[in-house]
Amino acid sequence: MAEVGSKSVLFVCLSNIYWSPIAVAVFRKLVTNENVSDNWAIDSRAVSNWNVGQTPDPRAVSCLRNHGISTMEIRHLFRRIKTFESDI
Repeated sequence: MAEVGSKSVLFVCLSNIYWSPIAVAVFRKLVTNENVSDNWAIDSRAVSNWNVGQTPDPRAVSCLRNHGISTMEIRHLFRRIKTFESDI
């Protein structure tokens, strides 16, 4: 996971360039607004490898910006989930 915390959440979608990065940004905003962001490790992964090396889709970035949500933390490259990374 990305950060150390007492709780963790991993958002997973097909390609990790649209839905899961949006979920990360929205969840980060929620926990930041509640002043509990230090308690959470938040990250995202893909189940496929179709978009290896790509950054989040411009439509996802635009959607977040249109809702006043920071996109700084989702400017990562595609990452595929590995079975040892979580308890799913």
